Amino acid sequence: MPIEWVSYLKKHGINLLISIARDVLFLLLAFVVLYPLFTKISAAFMSVEDIHDLSVRYIPKHITLDHVIDAWNNLKLSISYPLTVQFVTLIALLQMISATWVGYGLARFKFKLKKPLLLSVILGLVLPPDLLLIPLYTLFRNFRLFGLIPLLNNGEGISLINTQIPLIVLAVTSTGFRCGLYILIMHQYFRGMPKELEEAAYIDGADPIKTFFSVILPGAKTMMITIFLFSFVWTWLDNDFVPIFMGESNILVNLARNLNGLHSGGAADEITRNLIAYAGILFLVIPLLFLYLFTQRFFVQSVERSGLVG
Repeated sequence: MPIEWVSYLKKHGINLLISIARDVLFLLLAFVVLYPLFTKISAAFMSVEDIHDLSVRYIPKHITLDHVIDAWNNLKLSISYPLTVQFVTLIALLQMISATWVGYGLARFKFKLKKPLLLSVILGLVLPPDLLLIPLYTLFRNFRLFGLIPLLNNGEGISLINTQIPLIVLAVTSTGFRCGLYILIMHQYFRGMPKELEEAAYIDGADPIKTFFSVILPGAKTMMITIFLFSFVWTWLDNDFVPIFMGESNILVNLARNLNGLHSGGAADEITRNLIAYAGILFLVIPLLFLYLFTQRFFVQSVERSGLVG
């Protein structure tokens, strides 16, 4: 082996091994994530004969759209898609706004309850949603608003279940599921901004609110878009809060949960029901894929700026 190659390997060998190991790890993770999705999407276009055919693994011999059509009808997509987009967009916007506001306050102002509030934000990241569902359901099932509503309703509270109001309230108050993560992301971002920007605004006569909207907020657009994307995706696929608070609504995730139920799509056998359910996954995933294609550059930029990497 030439001396130049030996010298090159000694100098760059470790970096080369690390790069190869990183690429292999990435491929393995991609396989773990994408393989189950690929098999389900492939099965959505298979006939029942293909399922029983042992020679068929991933590519169907008899491609059919029957299961896709059945899933479309069972999901009531002409109704559920517009309703779901409206609801998820509203929740994502409210969580983005509230998380930005709270994250800025925790990052740039000093007050007595700052550390306990920040600790509660971090605690919210590790609490399982099941721990919160029962008390929250009880709260909104008999909503009393500090005793004011019973004064106007013959001593009884009102039920907000099966409406959008509970999740809107949680989004506005930044207490919904995963809101702790959004607050922490914005908190880390605002902590990294130079204080000289605010000091210059204060010298020019701006108050804290005007400084926030005119100086701080324009530079945080990328992070806000990222929070919106996270919230949109997780609310779109939410199997915890949405079914509990809006179980009778025609939200797409509710209909998808019932898609594999008994006699789904008029199918009495389990195999056909599963194929219809797999086809329903297409209608859940496709909008998110398009969303990512158009917004992935904002996500990449936010990871670089958030201060949460490493």
